[in-house]
Amino acid sequence: MKTDNELTLKKIIERRDPRYDGRFYYGVKTTKIYCRPVCPARPKPENIIILKSTTEAENAGFRPCKRCRPDLAPGTKFFEGTANTVSRALRLIDEEKEIALNVEKLSDTLGVSDRHLRRLFQEHLGASPIEVMISKRLHLAQQLVRETSAPLSEIALAVGFQSIRRFNEAFKNLYHSPPSAFRKEKAVPDNQIELELMVRQPFDWKTMLEYFARHENFGIERVTETSYQRFITFGDKYGSYTITYSPDKSLLKVKLINIPMTEIKSVILRIKRHLDLDHNPEHLPKDKKFKGKGIRIPGSFDPFEIAVTIILGQLVSTKQAKAKQKELILKYGSKIDEDVWAFPEAKDLMDAEIETIGITKVKAGAIREMARRYHAGELNLAPSADIEKTKAELHSIHGIGPWTVEIICMRCLGDSDAFPKSDLIINKALKAHMVNEELWTSSRAYLTHILWRDYATVLSKN
Repeated sequence: MKTDNELTLKKIIERRDPRYDGRFYYGVKTTKIYCRPVCPARPKPENIIILKSTTEAENAGFRPCKRCRPDLAPGTKFFEGTANTVSRALRLIDEEKEIALNVEKLSDTLGVSDRHLRRLFQEHLGASPIEVMISKRLHLAQQLVRETSAPLSEIALAVGFQSIRRFNEAFKNLYHSPPSAFRKEKAVPDNQIELELMVRQPFDWKTMLEYFARHENFGIERVTETSYQRFITFGDKYGSYTITYSPDKSLLKVKLINIPMTEIKSVILRIKRHLDLDHNPEHLPKDKKFKGKGIRIPGSFDPFEIAVTIILGQLVSTKQAKAKQKELILKYGSKIDEDVWAFPEAKDLMDAEIETIGITKVKAGAIREMARRYHAGELNLAPSADIEKTKAELHSIHGIGPWTVEIICMRCLGDSDAFPKSDLIINKALKAHMVNEELWTSSRAYLTHILWRDYATVLSKN
């Protein structure tokens, strides 16, 4: 007997409703293929089985569809209730280092019991935490096998498998073919990898690039009208990645140069967060006045670096802040090559006389204290951090005000409800009763960027 919920979800599949992309999946019994709700395929309703996650689909013996690519599609965001614990757990799994993470460590970090965490995963994803970890490793492995020429043993190790035999078995079980069957000839140099990252339309790449350009870090980032480039250091060596957008294919092209395979997983994860790729534009409120038009929240590749630059930007123009960022990097950063620099680490700033670059003692003291707490592990700026705890910690630092706390949580922790009410533009919009703040609950960070993008010129003159 079919449930009302199952019938509703099948209607969603029938109309390919993009609002539900990433929230559930479906398998086709006759082909043993699983898809996203937006897939152009048209299976008969009686052949459809509803699935909570990609992992549940794969555990049930379904293979990823090659048209909608559910294994490589952007993720989704949970906001409320027990799903929030699952959401934090998924972020921690994404951040895992090789096989260091296990269920016990995961539940300890989240402050829940192992049993409760397993129950939540089963309820929301239809799979255990370990099964989700393995599934995520295999999805990345499939992409690296298909789009690079790296040896399979290196790929297996890079995504978290210690045994090539175990990797081959797990890969074949999921994709019904050995890794070698996914290999393609790649005409790129050995030190270069080219990957594609899927994005949901619409995607306002132009506004994001303009934002990055205004906050560009000297010697670390290079932003053009069509591309974003960043240099990454590994000890005394460095690599880089460059991103361009192909709107006709709904994907970003990422060219990585001199990035060790062991760092690829972390770099790709941080790129996705930097560009807010898991966001679904269809989840924003239906506001007649403020349209998302593909807006994204610029995140952070390096949360500490971004937090420092946000403090430098307090109460000054973006032009002045950018100049101070350059002075800070030149004085406390590391020169890696002729035009390539590394941002100073927390240990380099916690005792530094930062006032000497021409900022106030209060601002310099705030950077020192934040650097000290970050270095000591007392301040967590990672996207998997508890947002309320991090907010409280930041508020307790003299010299860090509400505006700074909201922007740090918005960019470093990915808090989609961060809302800097004391910001000049936002404050004017609120005083003019332009926005229905209640309507945007849980999405006020997106409202902030829409106001900055569409109303900054008008409001700054009033």
